[in-house]
Amino acid sequence: MSDPRSVHVCFDLRTLGLLAPSARAYLTALTDGLLPALLAGDRATVLLAEGDPFPSQPIEHPALSYRRLAYPARTVRGAGEAAALIRRLRPDVYWSADPWLSAPTTGGRRWRMRVVYALEGLPRRPEGALAGWGMGLWRRLTMHPRLLAADALVCPTHALAVRLVARLGLRARRRVQVIPNGVGPLFRRHGEAEVVAARRAWRVARRYVMLTGQSDCVGELEVPLRALGGNEETSSAMCVVVGDARLPDALRQTVRACHLEGMMRFIDAAAIAPEALSALYSGAVATFEPARGADYRPSILRSLACGTPVICAATPANRELGGNATLRVHPTDPAEWARAFVSLTLSAPLRERLAAAGAAWVAERTWAAAARGSFALAHALSRRP
Repeated sequence: MSDPRSVHVCFDLRTLGLLAPSARAYLTALTDGLLPALLAGDRATVLLAEGDPFPSQPIEHPALSYRRLAYPARTVRGAGEAAALIRRLRPDVYWSADPWLSAPTTGGRRWRMRVVYALEGLPRRPEGALAGWGMGLWRRLTMHPRLLAADALVCPTHALAVRLVARLGLRARRRVQVIPNGVGPLFRRHGEAEVVAARRAWRVARRYVMLTGQSDCVGELEVPLRALGGNEETSSAMCVVVGDARLPDALRQTVRACHLEGMMRFIDAAAIAPEALSALYSGAVATFEPARGADYRPSILRSLACGTPVICAATPANRELGGNATLRVHPTDPAEWARAFVSLTLSAPLRERLAAAGAAWVAERTWAAAARGSFALAHALSRRP
C-alpha cells in the first residue's frame, strides 16, 4: 500500500523543443533533480514525444517512468492520446510549461501546474501602436485564459512573479508560486588542465570574458561589447559569446563598430557540452550578464558555481538571482561596465571575496532543492478540496 502522503506528478515534456530556452533548461534540470524527492516516497511520470531524444540522461528509479506518445502534443490526436493516458495514470498533479496544452482531466478533477517561462517566450511586442494592440488582444483572448485556468503558476524569481501578475491581473496573484532555480552539478570549479583543454578545443585565448545571449536580445549585448571595445584595459580580453547560431550575424554590425573583429569567439550553445562550458566559465576573468528582463538567465548561477565573478545589469531579477555575490552596474552605461571589469582585474581581494560569496550563494541553490520545492507544492495542491 502506498504512503497516503505521497503524490504522483506527471511532467509533460512533449513540447520541450518548442519552448523558450529557459523553459527547456528548467524542465530538463528539474527531472534531473527528481531523485531526492522520489526517495521520499513520491512518484513521477515524464511524458515525451515519439522520436524526440530526451535532452539529458534518464534517471533510473522504480518511482520514475517515461512514456513516449506517438502524436504531436498540440494536435487533436495528441490531446486525445494524452487524455487517455492521464485517465489511466490518475496523477495528483499535471505539470506543463506549455500554455497551449489543455490540462487533461482525471476523475473529474483538473490539476494543472504551469511554468511561466512559456509566457516570457512569446513574441516581443511589435513596433507600431496597431500591431502592439493586436498582440495584446491576441494574448488576452488566447494565452491569458489558459494560464489563469492553472491551479498554480511557477516562476523562479519574485521579480518575474510581479511581472506575471501585472500581465494577467490580480486573479493570478494567489496562484503564482516562486521556486528558486538551481545550478547543475556539472558546473563547478575546474583545474588548470581542464580549462586549458577546453580553451584549446574551442580556440579561446588565455584571457577572456564570458557572455551569453540570444539573437533576439542584441540590444542588451551591445552594452558590454562597447565596454570591451572602448577601453584600453578591457580591449585586450577576448569575448567568448555563447548563444544561438544566428547570433554572430545579428551582432556583426556592433562588433565592427567596436573594433572587436579579432577579439570575438562565437560558440553555438547547442554544440558545446556542459562540461566544456563549465571549464570555460572556470577559466574566464569574468562573466557579463546584461539581461534586463525578468526571465531567468542561467549564466549567473553557473558562473558563480565555477568560481568566476559576475558583472550584471542592476535589475531586481539579477539582484535576486545573484545576491551580494555579483557586481551590479547600470544596464546601459558601457563606462560603468568597463570600470567594474577593471576593478576585478586589478583587485585580487575583490575577486576572492566575490568567489567566496558565490560559493556560499550557490551551495543552497541546487536542482534537487527545486525539485523538493516542486513536490512540496504538489502536496499542497493534492490536499486542496
